[in-house]
Amino acid sequence: MNGFERLKEQVKDQEDKALVQTVDYLLSREDMEQSYLKNEKTVEEMAKFIHDKGIKYMKNGWNYITNEVVYSWAIMYFSLPNSFLKIEKKSATESKSKTETSSKNKNIKNNIVSLEKAKENMEKKKETAQISLFGGIV
Repeated sequence: MNGFERLKEQVKDQEDKALVQTVDYLLSREDMEQSYLKNEKTVEEMAKFIHDKGIKYMKNGWNYITNEVVYSWAIMYFSLPNSFLKIEKKSATESKSKTETSSKNKNIKNNIVSLEKAKENMEKKKETAQISLFGGIV
């Protein structure tokens, strides 16, 4: 199996049109074929990497990133090692124990806020919140 076949296999039956469009671009890059064979790299992880990078550019719930930027992030994901990109792959047992711990902590924590604290938070929100014409708070 070559790199292009591996990508096609991973995107098979995918309904996310943006992800399919990104993979189509990757398939057009003949110089990257060997990079797609790396076992540590998957289309699913690439989508998460791009999503996480996109969140950093979000402002007021809106995000305008061009296709070219997304494509460059996809190329970056497949070109550079995960350690350089600060991507840590967690084993199934690690992620399971962390979810168990977080669910236990949620049960222990109390969601009660003092009345004074709630009033302070509301005043801060009133001071800084401005409504946008396009929806949402600025």
